[in-house]
Amino acid sequence: MKKLVVYFIILHTAMLLITGFGMWLILSHFFPEILIDSYVIIPVFFYILGIIFILQFRRTPREAGKVVNVYMLIRTFKIFTSFAIILIYWLLDKANIRNFAILFIIFYLISLIWETYIYLRMEKYIKYKKDQEKPPTERISQ
Repeated sequence: MKKLVVYFIILHTAMLLITGFGMWLILSHFFPEILIDSYVIIPVFFYILGIIFILQFRRTPREAGKVVNVYMLIRTFKIFTSFAIILIYWLLDKANIRNFAILFIIFYLISLIWETYIYLRMEKYIKYKKDQEKPPTERISQ
């Protein structure tokens, strides 16, 4: 599981660096009116939440319902923290809240797709490990 977690952390870092920098390039060249000064906050926020998401799965027991419960708990936590970040930004900079919210939603959707991919890979790994723990006669033939 450690190798898988390290793999996901490296992949998550690369994905967010590419997405964050790519989005910044697109915005600065084609949509400069949408680009905000505090753009860096958005990719950093989703990077930190992604790391928490990945590390939390490492600590989750491999029981059937536990992984799904942790996944849903992390999703709920992400929704509330995202709402709090948008609310705080709205209180600090009301003039640019529309642009911030648009960029935040784009990153949220990208993050949602990415974390679903990670979750599916984790489930596949857990299923594989459980199958390997069974005696050879009881294993699912694939």
